[in-house]
Amino acid sequence: MAGTPQVVATIQTGPEWEPLPRAEPLTVPEVHYRVKHSPYKSELVRYGQFQFNDASWSLQGEYSCASCHYERGQTTGLIWDLGDEGWGSWKNTKYIRGGRYLPPFRHEGFTGHPDEIVGATSSLDRVCGRDPGFVFRSENFSPLRLEALICYIRALEFTGSPFRNADGSLTDAQKRGEKIFNDPNVGCAECHPGDVSDPKALFSDAQTHDVGTGRVGVKGFRSTPGKVFNLKALEAGEDPYGEDSDTPIIGLDLVKEFDTPTLRDIYASGTYFHDGSARLLIDTINNTVNDKDMHGRTSHLTAQEMQDLVEFLKAL
Repeated sequence: MAGTPQVVATIQTGPEWEPLPRAEPLTVPEVHYRVKHSPYKSELVRYGQFQFNDASWSLQGEYSCASCHYERGQTTGLIWDLGDEGWGSWKNTKYIRGGRYLPPFRHEGFTGHPDEIVGATSSLDRVCGRDPGFVFRSENFSPLRLEALICYIRALEFTGSPFRNADGSLTDAQKRGEKIFNDPNVGCAECHPGDVSDPKALFSDAQTHDVGTGRVGVKGFRSTPGKVFNLKALEAGEDPYGEDSDTPIIGLDLVKEFDTPTLRDIYASGTYFHDGSARLLIDTINNTVNDKDMHGRTSHLTAQEMQDLVEFLKAL
């Protein structure tokens, strides 16, 4: 609410994490990170782009960063089990354009040091720097190579929507969708606040929420369509992290709240949700892949209203 500071982001100001109060929806200029070098330092960015697209440093030259985050940080829309929260934890490939503006970088909301990419490069640092056996199964990156890669990813900007009118204004369907988006009875703007007329709006509260996609929900265990996991073992009280456990319920399977992503470039960042269970934007709001009315209250909307809402999202 206007005039009432709300916590919508966090920064590390010392040994402990402290909340960063904001009175307005989060926008690009309001997020600042301490960086050792400018994200636009040309020689580092160029070197980082080379590293981003180079597969030679991975085991047997299998793949590079661009294999999943193709075309300068976009996404293939595929899901992967990278083992960073334990094997059996499938995750959607994140769209990383504009990622420097909005921590954290991971679906579950883990936040790292602001000097590391977008507030959470612990995963990137582990991929390329600290753990040679992780993901790429290669030798550790040198500090310079890692820093160059971070600078390149910091330099990736949002592309902007091609779905608006030629003059940048909203179409009639998008205007109708905007009204639905901001309708308190629907609730989209509760977690994705922002003004469509502000080109710097990020449309995220930078918090984590249960939107009905995790294995463990407010009403207990839930089954996500298309996913296979050992529910009986969990109900029996087995510890999936125990040394004697063979239960494939690990990592994100035990997380119920996930990071609120920016809606900028949302048209280009599918598939959607942390596990890629929503193939299309319409699937994120029609209650087909998550618990009813937990990702916006949309069950009362008509098919046309849902399509108008999708058209508005494509305009961001």
